[in-house]
Amino acid sequence: MNETGYIPRTLDKQEQFLLWDIDQFIVAVLLIGIGLSLGMMVGGIVSGSLAAWQYGKLKAGKHAKFAVHSIYWWIPSRLFVKTAITPPSHERYFFGLIRDFR
Repeated sequence: MNETGYIPRTLDKQEQFLLWDIDQFIVAVLLIGIGLSLGMMVGGIVSGSLAAWQYGKLKAGKHAKFAVHSIYWWIPSRLFVKTAITPPSHERYFFGLIRDFR
C-alpha cells in the first residue's frame, strides 16, 4: 500500500492564484483594471506587475496578515468597523491611559 501525497508544512498557508499570493494578485488586478479603464493596457499590465512584485518583496518574511496590520495603523480608524478589544489606531501611546472599551 503506497500512500504518497502532498503534506503541507503549515495549515494556515495563504491562498494563492497561480504564482502570487491572493493579496499580491489583488494589487495587480486593481492596477491592471485602472490601466485598462484609462485606455493604457500595456501601462496597466506593467505597473500592476511591478507593484505586485514590489509588494511581495515588502511583505517577504513578515506576518501573513501584514496588509491588515498596515491598514489598521495607517488608515484612519473612522473608516473601519471599531472592535471592542482593540483601541482606535490613532491612539499610539497607552501609558497611564484608563479607558472603558465598551
